[in-house]
Amino acid sequence: MIIDMHRHLWSLFERYPRAAEIARRGGAKEALVEDLPVVPDWEQTGRDLIKEMDESGIDISVIFMADYALRLGDGIFTAEGENRIHVELMKRYPDRIIAYFGIDPRRKGAADSFETAVTEWGVRGLKMHPTVGYFPHDRAAYPLYEICQSKGLPVTFHTGPMPSPLFSRYTQPLHFDEVAADFPDMTIVMAHAGQELWPEALNVARMKPNIILELSMWQPKFKFLSEFLFAIDRMRDTIGIERITWGSDFPGLRNVMPMKKWVDIFKQLPSLGEEHGFKFDDLDVQALMGGNAARILNL
Repeated sequence: MIIDMHRHLWSLFERYPRAAEIARRGGAKEALVEDLPVVPDWEQTGRDLIKEMDESGIDISVIFMADYALRLGDGIFTAEGENRIHVELMKRYPDRIIAYFGIDPRRKGAADSFETAVTEWGVRGLKMHPTVGYFPHDRAAYPLYEICQSKGLPVTFHTGPMPSPLFSRYTQPLHFDEVAADFPDMTIVMAHAGQELWPEALNVARMKPNIILELSMWQPKFKFLSEFLFAIDRMRDTIGIERITWGSDFPGLRNVMPMKKWVDIFKQLPSLGEEHGFKFDDLDVQALMGGNAARILNL
C-alpha cells in the first residue's frame, strides 16, 4: 500500500498569485502555475486527484489546507469552505482520501472548530502552518494539541523556509521541541523534515520519539542523489525507518517532478542505494511508502 501523507487540492501559488510572483523571482519552478478560474471546480479537482493517484499507484492520499488567511487573506475559498471541501471529498472517496483539518490557532474559536470537525465531520488529523506568524509552541495552539492527544490524532506541521510574505523563522526545527515535550503522546509529523535543515530536525527527533520526519518537498534534492540517499540513510540509522514517511506536497511540486517519478524513486531505493554505497531493502520501502503512515493513521 502506498500512502501520500501530504497532499493539497491547490498549491499556495495557485491560491495566492502574489506569493507565486515573489517565488518566481527567486527561481522557484513550483511557482510556475496557471491562474485558477474565479470559481474553481473542486469536484473536477477531486476527480483529477484520484486519476493522478491511479496513474501513479497511490492507494490513499491525506489532503489538507494551510490556513494562510491571517497573513495573506482568504484564498480561493475561505478556510472553513476549503476544509468542508476536503471532508466532502473524503465522503465521496472514503477508501482513497483522508482529510485533516487546517487552521490558524489564533483564530477565534479555533479549538471549538477543530473539535466539531473531529466529532461531526470525521477529520483524521490537524494541519498547521506557522509561517503565517506564530511559533508551534504558541500557547494559543495548545487547546488544539490537547484535542489531538486525547483523541489519538496526528498533527502535521510545515517545517523549513517559505517565500515572502510568509515567515521562515517560525518553522525552524528546534521550535518543535517544546511541543513534543509538552505533548509526548501526540504524534508530530514534521513535514519536509526541515528541508535543508534536516540535520537539525533529525537532532530534535532523536530525543523526541513522538516526532515523525516526512519527506515531501524533497523532490529538488534528488538532483543531488548521493546527498539525498545519505540523508534518508542517516535518518533511518538515527531514529529508525518506522519514524520516516513519504509524501508528495502535490500539486505544488508537479512542475519539479511528475508524481509517478516521485513514487518510482522510492520504489527503487534499494537499487539506487546500491549504486551509491547505501543499503536499503524492500522492507524499508514498504515502511516509508505506506506502512508507517498506516500506523500513524490507525488504518
